[in-house]
Amino acid sequence: MDEKLLDEMHLVSQNFASKISRGISFYFAWLNAEKEPGFADIFKIEEHPKLVILNPGRRKRFLIHSGEINEKSIETTLDKILGGDARFKAIKGNKMPELISNYDEDKVEEKKDL
Repeated sequence: MDEKLLDEMHLVSQNFASKISRGISFYFAWLNAEKEPGFADIFKIEEHPKLVILNPGRRKRFLIHSGEINEKSIETTLDKILGGDARFKAIKGNKMPELISNYDEDKVEEKKDL
């Protein structure tokens, strides 16, 4: 991920956190879709980079951010979520894949075969 995108995400996390007084908590994480193919398959992402908002609760759901990855556009998406206007998609089978902790290429191939 390039430095500009990381800076944008940092701005969003710093500025948006002050808007939330109660309710939903947002956590930001970066995931390498090439190294975590199970997650990329769930979201059916073919174009990178992409921003995915994941609700890992009892009913696992996700929303793919549409628009540029910049502070204003991301805040618009987060505001939709807070306002209840966002449309999340259910994760098939309601199960998340395990994260691959060791990025050894043999391990990635082994996970793909399962």
